[in-house]
Amino acid sequence: MNENHVGPLATEQLEQLLMQAADILRGDLRASDYGEVIAPLIVLKRVSDQPGLLEVPDTARWSHVVAHHPRELGEALNRALLALELSNPRELKGLFDRIDFNGRFPSPSALQRLIYHFDSLRLGDDHLEFSDVLGRAYDRFLGAVSMADRRSGEFYTPRAVCRLLAELVRPQEGQSVYDPCAGSGGMLLQAAQYVEQHDGGEAELALYGQEKNNAAWFNGVMNLFLHGFENTSVSVSDCLADPLLEQGRLKQFDRVLTVPPFSMSYVRDEVGYPERMMYGWTPEGGKKADLMFVQHVLAVLRPDGVGTVVAPHGVLFRGGAEADIRRRLIEDGRLEAVIGIGPNVFHNTGLPACILVLRGTQGLPANRRGNVLFINAEHEITTGRAQNRLEPQHVERIVETFQGWVDIPGFASVVSLADIAANDFNLNIRRYVDTNPPAEPLLDVRAALTGGVPKREIELASERFRAFGIDLDDLFQRSAPHYVDFLEEGIGATAARIPELAADLEGRFIFRSRDWWQRQHHVFADVAGTNRLFTSGLRSKLRSSFCADLVPLRILGEHQLTGVLASWWSDHEDDLRSLNHRGPAGVLDRWHSNRPSWLGTSRIPPERDIAYVLDALGDDLCSRVRQLVIAERQSLVETYLSWGDRYATSLAELERQYETAAVRLKARMAALGHM
Repeated sequence: MNENHVGPLATEQLEQLLMQAADILRGDLRASDYGEVIAPLIVLKRVSDQPGLLEVPDTARWSHVVAHHPRELGEALNRALLALELSNPRELKGLFDRIDFNGRFPSPSALQRLIYHFDSLRLGDDHLEFSDVLGRAYDRFLGAVSMADRRSGEFYTPRAVCRLLAELVRPQEGQSVYDPCAGSGGMLLQAAQYVEQHDGGEAELALYGQEKNNAAWFNGVMNLFLHGFENTSVSVSDCLADPLLEQGRLKQFDRVLTVPPFSMSYVRDEVGYPERMMYGWTPEGGKKADLMFVQHVLAVLRPDGVGTVVAPHGVLFRGGAEADIRRRLIEDGRLEAVIGIGPNVFHNTGLPACILVLRGTQGLPANRRGNVLFINAEHEITTGRAQNRLEPQHVERIVETFQGWVDIPGFASVVSLADIAANDFNLNIRRYVDTNPPAEPLLDVRAALTGGVPKREIELASERFRAFGIDLDDLFQRSAPHYVDFLEEGIGATAARIPELAADLEGRFIFRSRDWWQRQHHVFADVAGTNRLFTSGLRSKLRSSFCADLVPLRILGEHQLTGVLASWWSDHEDDLRSLNHRGPAGVLDRWHSNRPSWLGTSRIPPERDIAYVLDALGDDLCSRVRQLVIAERQSLVETYLSWGDRYATSLAELERQYETAAVRLKARMAALGHM
């Protein structure tokens, strides 16, 4: 039996309990079916523990269900879910139609263990750290299941991708948001979260979705319900065959975000409302429905709407009918940006993908018309053993670049429609943004022959060294007018001294970051416990002042600093939410219940201590900054050693070494009597 938790139940704790429930089911069910068993039990427990959420008849109360004999639990649960649905048709109609606890288990014992597992939980508002703990834990649970079962992974989009799409379209309070391939509901949830964090309070959005797979639809609707979103409408339907209608016409939306199935086949005669495909039809039966989904999104956007579609790279360059579709929608000004993301980010495919940012019939904003922005973010990932990850710092850089709409060498390029037309409307990102590193300078022939290092080559990196207080005279000795020599102590010894040479400015930089954080204490203290932390523009202000303080020191660049701050903010989101709702006491409670690894072994004070909380959060941020600085300094060592690899041994030196070796060999042979 689970122990009663001290303090409110946190997301991490409930997630762990859900994974333990999955362990009970392992061997009896496929991983993709876990949600259909676990979610109804969580719903019954939640509505029983928190009065007023739903109308709960006596037969649907948890206490009534658990009172049954183990052999009767399956039927009792079926009756409870039916009664709950009939009493709440607006919220639950059709949701439990496929659920049958009598047919799910080979024996009553597994179900009994599952009931026993959840029985001690208290899921009323007073026992939860946040009102959306159930939803957030369930969403993480779905993510873990999708990693374990690639079939279910088809319907689960990594939440970082959902967050990226939401930040690209920037939904606003009161708008309608739609995902035609809703899966587990991640796009809709991230759109709502974006509004909550930028406009304050609960998101007043109208959330719509379609999902043709029944199991995925169930998980998505459950996910939204457990998050507490009521203004939602997600149907079991195929968006290509049966699009959503309003008064007999295609329903229009302010924002559309979606990841359709890649390279799916379709049948033209089965596509409803074919006028949606205004730019043409892709070949049938050839696994090329990608641009059909794109055109569906274009058709349902309001005139001033914004949409994002994730697609395989083939949509950017395939010829024939697809090339004509690309040409027509580009000429109509419906394409705003093409963003390439790295490989192996999705659970069910290792292929790289692209994001198309689309506009309604009003087209692009006036200052962007006649152009398309290309962003090559294929390297903005963290490599993992089983799967690569798009992390907060990567999302931050992509979104900032999209909003800034400027050329960034090796990362982004604003391309005119004339240039795209000159390339036959081929949108292959590498045509416009080359991510290959600059070629190394050609080997200097004079240095290779007679020795020395060309000044022009090392001066290319001199600013990086000077940012750490290292001058070229610290690393080389003067030689010919345009050349320098390595120091007599040896290349390895000089490289080993670089950390010592950099220590002063490196220390100043890290001290400056700590000093900056100390000056933010009052900002956090002022909003602690006020529910204003996420609605005061605090994150944007922090980012601006963080960069203003540290960028002039030149050790780290702006995108490195904004990235580390974004990563820190994301990792501490629950800590900050707790600080926002309950003040420092809430943060200390959660650290007592589930000590985070980054906190180390220091004693956590039991009393309300805002200074301790802010110092601990700041220590983690500064530790991340320090790691970045160390990595940057290490890159200087590697650069210096690379010069050694190129120029340490000249042809003249090789000849001297050869001549010396020949003399020694001749003397040795003579000593042995062979001369």
